[in-house]
Amino acid sequence: MLCPMAILIVQENGHEREIPLQGSVTIGRHPSNTIRLTCNVVSKYHAIIREVDGTFIYEDLGSSNGSYFHELRIQEHEFKNGDEIRVGAVLVTFKESEFDDVSSLVKFEQFDPQQTQYAERVNVAEVGRFLPESEVHDASILRVDYEKLRMGQELLQSIGTERDIRKLLNTITEQLVRMFVADRCVVLLLNAQGEFEPRAIKTLDDSEGQVSVSQTVLNEVKSTKSAVLLSDDSHVGELAQSSSLVLMGIQSVMCSPIIHNDKVIGAVQLDLRKGQGAFVKKDLQLLGGIVTYVAMAVVNAGLSQKIEREAKTQAQFERLLSPSVVKQLVSGQLKIGKAGELRQVTIMFADIRGFTPMSQKVSPAVVVNMLNQYFERVVNIVFKYGGTIDKFIGDEVMILFGAPIPMKRQEDAAVACALEIQAMLRSWNKERALKRQAEIPVGIGINSGEVVVGSIGSSQTMQYTCIGNAVNIASRLTGMARAGEVVASKATMVGVQSKVECDRLAPASIKGIDGQVQAYMVKAMHGKSQTDTLDEE
Repeated sequence: MLCPMAILIVQENGHEREIPLQGSVTIGRHPSNTIRLTCNVVSKYHAIIREVDGTFIYEDLGSSNGSYFHELRIQEHEFKNGDEIRVGAVLVTFKESEFDDVSSLVKFEQFDPQQTQYAERVNVAEVGRFLPESEVHDASILRVDYEKLRMGQELLQSIGTERDIRKLLNTITEQLVRMFVADRCVVLLLNAQGEFEPRAIKTLDDSEGQVSVSQTVLNEVKSTKSAVLLSDDSHVGELAQSSSLVLMGIQSVMCSPIIHNDKVIGAVQLDLRKGQGAFVKKDLQLLGGIVTYVAMAVVNAGLSQKIEREAKTQAQFERLLSPSVVKQLVSGQLKIGKAGELRQVTIMFADIRGFTPMSQKVSPAVVVNMLNQYFERVVNIVFKYGGTIDKFIGDEVMILFGAPIPMKRQEDAAVACALEIQAMLRSWNKERALKRQAEIPVGIGINSGEVVVGSIGSSQTMQYTCIGNAVNIASRLTGMARAGEVVASKATMVGVQSKVECDRLAPASIKGIDGQVQAYMVKAMHGKSQTDTLDEE
């Protein structure tokens, strides 16, 4: 049985709710929607989420006020774990679990550890080791070892190169049920708190009833690293566990730890219900040998997914950070932690003037294509000067110099970068005019100051950014800059070491800032470029 693995987290009016995703889900204000929203800018039938071949596709149904991903209006979007879409004032977050949610199908039982006795016990480390032929003097040992090898190879053939941990564990439970003709099989893995959590279940008859697992037995296999066997018909006398097994409706249970590098990472339990016979010592020895293959498969799948996540992270960094910074992150020379720190940085905003009326004259596809071309050119220049893309805010881009790593002459880099962006736009707008395409007018504001920098967000989605008055001032200066202009604060100009042509502007009051801010209209920069300085470092 596969339970819902994808959910939507809907944040509206300060409240949060979770909605499991299965099949199609509609979003809107009308009561007939699967997810009804109360926000008055949400359309009656705003959007639909469809499941297509295991993926979930968000589609805006032509709503008046639109749906936004990273503050860009979208028509359709394929969800990835952690993606957030804004619908009016409502935030919709997509989350998917790495595993099937089978916790509701498992019931943890507690035996009295002082009275629990085990019919058989084998050391997994020993049973997983094969003796050299010269040391084997009993043919029965060879037969058991052969069976372990045969069943292990059969298991590996079944799982092949599967690296999806969810599919892998489901296949393992299916194969173990078949190999041991067991009624039920449960695979549990240790979580970050060191507790066993059920990750996959298989029943012989595909029944959906609860499977009982003894916490006492799990603790035993974890502490001793031994596989154990309990049977209601054991010949050890009246055992305390027998009555427990009777209550659980179980005739026989085998439980083995999953061990990697001498560390328990999980456990496998198989059981037989009443009237279905009982496991014997040979079964326990076989299971102990097979879990060696299970451990290898689980660890390899985990490593594969870790590599995939790291590759995605690197790809994300490559879109936001300059290649030199990405190289340091990948090599481990640079760490970006969640904790914030005070840092002297230079912040730059570049904003398209008159974007809203411009976008209303053409189709959404043309707008997105134009923005992508514009941002591609801007980002190339930013990376040339060692800047970091903090975020895209609709038609505006926020850029940092001096974070996440300190930079010499960061003010020079920011000013030179801004001037080159404006020079690029003058040239590109001439090309666009020849094609009868609209001009892209951009105003740029720059400010320097001490801010708090760090990774901010949730456990699913983190963003490296900065917070502080210096950011607000940079944003306000951008509002003062007209198309083709670069406006920089006095704090930035004081730090510039190159010769700069500029006009002093009248001191201006900025909302939210005490006193007046002195700003300058930057026209040109002369002298050594920042790229030359970076080469020297």
